[in-house]
Amino acid sequence: MNEVTVAQGALAGTLADGVHAFKGIPYAAPVAGENRWLPPQPPDAWSGVRDARRCGNICTQEPPPNKWLAGRAGKVFMETLWVTEPHGDDCLNLNIWTPSLDPDAKLPVMFWIHGGAFTTGSGSLPIYDGGNLAKKGVVVVSINYRLGLMGSFVAPGMFEDDFCGPNRGFLDQAAALRWVQENIRAFGGDPGNVTIFGESAGGQSIAVLLASPATKGLFTRAIAQSGTPEIGSPVADHRQFAVDLLRAMGIAPGDRAALSALSGKDTAQAMRTARKMLAKGDESKYGKLMNNGNIGCVYGDVFMPHSILDSLQQGTAKDIDLMIGTVREDGRLFPLVMPGPESFAAWLCMGYFKGLMLPRNKPDQVFAGYRNVIPGAAKSAVRSQIITDCMFRRGSVRAAELHAQSSGGRTYLYQFNWASPVYGGAIGAMHGIDVPFVNQNLEAFARLLGDIEALRELADTVSDAWVNFARGGIPVAVGMPEWQPFDAEQRATMVFDTRIELQHDVDRAMREIWYG
Repeated sequence: MNEVTVAQGALAGTLADGVHAFKGIPYAAPVAGENRWLPPQPPDAWSGVRDARRCGNICTQEPPPNKWLAGRAGKVFMETLWVTEPHGDDCLNLNIWTPSLDPDAKLPVMFWIHGGAFTTGSGSLPIYDGGNLAKKGVVVVSINYRLGLMGSFVAPGMFEDDFCGPNRGFLDQAAALRWVQENIRAFGGDPGNVTIFGESAGGQSIAVLLASPATKGLFTRAIAQSGTPEIGSPVADHRQFAVDLLRAMGIAPGDRAALSALSGKDTAQAMRTARKMLAKGDESKYGKLMNNGNIGCVYGDVFMPHSILDSLQQGTAKDIDLMIGTVREDGRLFPLVMPGPESFAAWLCMGYFKGLMLPRNKPDQVFAGYRNVIPGAAKSAVRSQIITDCMFRRGSVRAAELHAQSSGGRTYLYQFNWASPVYGGAIGAMHGIDVPFVNQNLEAFARLLGDIEALRELADTVSDAWVNFARGGIPVAVGMPEWQPFDAEQRATMVFDTRIELQHDVDRAMREIWYG
């Protein structure tokens, strides 16, 4: 058993295959009672040596939908990534993997933020285990943060002070980054060389932290994988939604005690009510909150004064190196995990994400444009590609453009194209398929990948590029061509597939459809 000492006290972890692991470390106080609706509070100290050999509790969250109604591939995906136990109020904790406990080692730090649409997920899942990445000479941190209403429900002007204020989940992430700044040297890490990276909701979290002036100095580089930089809503759009949701929960505006009395389970169940309200609402009632049926990030407060893209355009992240990209068929996930035939599920998804259409675009014209670009494709495939681009790719490319134009930091754009052959090709190059390659955890995703031995070389190249970007700001790897920074003229994009290529302007057709 090996030990380290952090600001709160001593920790006992494990050592295996040259990697030290310390898990379930609290970076903030439990979120019981009023703390559930307040910004993260400082963690308590402890006496003696705290057992850090096992992951801590995760945020209480909604149970998964009935996976038996989904197809076989969707069922396996949910079994791999959807866990709800163990949960508890002491969920604001993190895990650390490191090859060295020398405080002077100055190893790069890679800080992982999990996905799950801000309603599900955990940094403790096996697919996010940082042990294999740590073997490449970095310190890996994964975190849990508040999900669902606990992390994002906003009631503007209805409660005193910062109770039920915006962006609690993102404030949790920032608190974890501050904890890293104060303590990571004990684990061999360099607080002056921290790279934040995450996928899906974790990718959007990266974009939010990148765009927030409140996180300045907490990290030096950022990697956003299949995030949604265009999504967000102003604080004002949340007021009527808050009134309606509090009424549905039987709580009067301003009744701080009643809201604080809700358990984590109560709050998770109330998220279902919130989903139904968003599904039935419209922009005249809830404004931009309707964009994707989730609450996500809120702008117009001190933490997030402007939208993500506006902040990038203003140069908020001008000194940060950025790597950003998507998976070629990100949108394939949504029909896959929904009940019914893929064609019907894709049609339903198009309606669900209609709020992401740009004001200048009409859905029929967008559909026709994609049919011209991918002639002969089934309607379900066309719709999945539209979802991919409006939900993930379009905003990621735009973020790369703005960062490259306004930043002194380097910008790198990528697309992950490798497609899984399993389940008759139903998985394809689906949302999340890149994560086991980046995190070097193919075994944890084996049921969705097929022959993982044949994928070792690609996984090594991808993870090496990520690690070297974290180490020095330039993503280099054996077996990969030189990765040129992105700019508006050449539009260099690294395409990861069985063959890795640097291509230019791979998004021209998409841009012409959306922007003309």
